[in-house]
Amino acid sequence: MDKVLSTVKKGVAAIKKIFSIAFYSVRQRLTSPRVICILVLAFVFVWGILSGIGDLTDTIEARINPLVFTFISNDQIYQFILFLSVVFLYSDAPFINKSQPYVIIRSKRISWALGEIIHVIIFSAVYFFILMFVSVLMLLPNATFSTDGWGIAVNTLAKTNIGDQLDIQLFISNDVISFYSPLKAFVMCFLLNWMMASFLGLLIFSLNLIFDRVVGPIVGVVIILLDLLTNNTFGFYKFSPLSMSRLSVLDPTGMTTNPSPAYAFAFYCIGIVIFSVCIIASVKRKAIEISSES
Repeated sequence: MDKVLSTVKKGVAAIKKIFSIAFYSVRQRLTSPRVICILVLAFVFVWGILSGIGDLTDTIEARINPLVFTFISNDQIYQFILFLSVVFLYSDAPFINKSQPYVIIRSKRISWALGEIIHVIIFSAVYFFILMFVSVLMLLPNATFSTDGWGIAVNTLAKTNIGDQLDIQLFISNDVISFYSPLKAFVMCFLLNWMMASFLGLLIFSLNLIFDRVVGPIVGVVIILLDLLTNNTFGFYKFSPLSMSRLSVLDPTGMTTNPSPAYAFAFYCIGIVIFSVCIIASVKRKAIEISSES
C-alpha cells in the first residue's frame, strides 16, 4: 500500500511539474513582443473584415448576431492569413531562450518536452479564444444575441448582394447557416482552429528539433498553401489539414466524399500524438540550441 501511495505521489508531482513548465511557457509567450505584435496585427486584420457591419445594421435596421468569426475562419483566403500568423507564432520552436536551460536541468528533458507540448496546445487555444472573443467585442455596438437562428442581418448577407453594395468583406456560407446554429458553429469553429493550430505548432516544433529551425516554418507554409491548391477531386480534402478547419468543407450528413467533423478531429488528434512522440524521441537524443530571442 505504501508503495502504491508513493507511486501515486510521484506521478502527481511529475504531472504538476509538466503543467508548471507549460503554464510558465504560456505566460512567457503572452508577454513576448513577437507574440504581442502578431496579436495586434491579427486584431487589425479581423477589424478590417468586420468594419462594414455597422453600415449593414444601419441600412437594414437590424442588429447582427456577433458570433460571426465562424465566417472569417470559413473563408479560404482569410483562414490562410490567420494560419500564416500561427506559423510565425511557432517558427521559433523549440522555444529555448536564455531562461530555459535552468528549467530543463531542474525538470529533466522528458518532463520539459511534455510541458512544451502542452504549452503549444494551451497557447493555441488561448490564441484563438482571444481572437474570437475580440471579434465579438468589436461587434457589440451593433450586435444582439436575441436573434431567431442566425438573424436577419446574417441571412440578408447570405441571400442578397447587399455585402457587395456596402463593400462588406464578410462572406456568409449558406451551408454553415443551414447545418449549424450560431453557438454550435462558433464552438465548432473554435475547436477546429484550436486543433489545427496545435497540429501545425507541434509539426513545426518536431521538424525544427529533428532537422533545422528553418525546416518547420517552411513545411508549415507548404501545409497551409496546400489548402489554396486543393479541390475535392478524389476526396483530397481528407488530406489537407487546413481545409478541414473550415466548417463548409466538412459534411455532417455523410452524404458526400467530404470529411466529416469526426474525421477532422481524429485526423488532428492522430497528428498531434505522432508529432508529440517525435518531439519526445528527438529531445532524448539531440542537443538543443539556445535561441537568441529572450
